[in-house]
Amino acid sequence: MEPALIVKLLLAAGGFAAWAYGQMQGKAGQPAPTAMAAPPPIPRRARKPRSAATKPAPKAVEEPAAGAALPPPHLDGTNLVVTRPARAPARAQFRGTAALRQAMVAREVLGPPLCLRPPRF
Repeated sequence: MEPALIVKLLLAAGGFAAWAYGQMQGKAGQPAPTAMAAPPPIPRRARKPRSAATKPAPKAVEEPAAGAALPPPHLDGTNLVVTRPARAPARAQFRGTAALRQAMVAREVLGPPLCLRPPRF
């Protein structure tokens, strides 16, 4: 290689190194970029204050009116127990894979639910 070419390459490399060093120094002096600021949060809607509920004064025990129906004598306050009958077990067609199969058939036959259909004009 010719010595003049080597000198030119060394000068070019030195110039590039000086330029890169200057760029790095310039970047080091600048503050780091920050992310975009998020918009302020939307204020929550305040609840309306409730009016203070006044408790009604306790009423005196009233005598039933002459025409009012009296409860049957065999029912007093001690035996008013309400019981629910036992629930029947679910039918087999609504359990397990049978229910999934039935739902898929219904979806094919009836189409999507009304809430997922486009509006009709």
